[in-house]
Amino acid sequence: MNGHRLIALLGAISVFALLPGCQTDDQSDTAGESNTAGESSTQTVLDAATQTGTLQVGTPPIDAPPTEISTLAPFPNDTEIPSPNPRVDVTEIDVTDHDGFTRITYRFDGNGSVFWKTEYVSEAIRAGDSTVVDVGSRSILQVDLMGVQSDSSLNSVSHEGENITRIDSAARNSAILQSFVGTVDIRPAYTVSTSDSPSQLTIDIPTADS
Repeated sequence: MNGHRLIALLGAISVFALLPGCQTDDQSDTAGESNTAGESSTQTVLDAATQTGTLQVGTPPIDAPPTEISTLAPFPNDTEIPSPNPRVDVTEIDVTDHDGFTRITYRFDGNGSVFWKTEYVSEAIRAGDSTVVDVGSRSILQVDLMGVQSDSSLNSVSHEGENITRIDSAARNSAILQSFVGTVDIRPAYTVSTSDSPSQLTIDIPTADS
């Protein structure tokens, strides 16, 4: 990381740039809606669009920085990224099948801001050690959570659902949790929802086309 990039991130904790696994397709459209603080918000993500957002967990600090998000170029895999303090605990990654979709829920506890990023990638390459993960799917959705810490029991745990083949999660470092979701269909449109109470991030993957 060069000096200017580090200064920018330290000066505005809202700057979000989580480690993409590979090149993505930016030629896509998105449609979304958000509500006032304390309520849930939903974004509908189409095709290969990269999406980012912020979720406030617990009570924000008195001198909390603004939540505006901007994008920086990807950091090298061997670069440690500063994170919000205190960090938020990822307590659970839950996968449930519903009529017409599979729901992936990340649950949080603690006080702080969680910065999240979702994007389709062509390979599941873990940031840090460059390990290529085989999720046995037609497409791969990468989910990055920054400003979090997780118990080792959540790392490298596989989950299967009707519309996904597998989820492989691993801690990037003490501040980032990275997941790769293998989908049965090719880059299905998916929905990202956040909730303040309870504090969680939800991704809905629709049923694959027959």
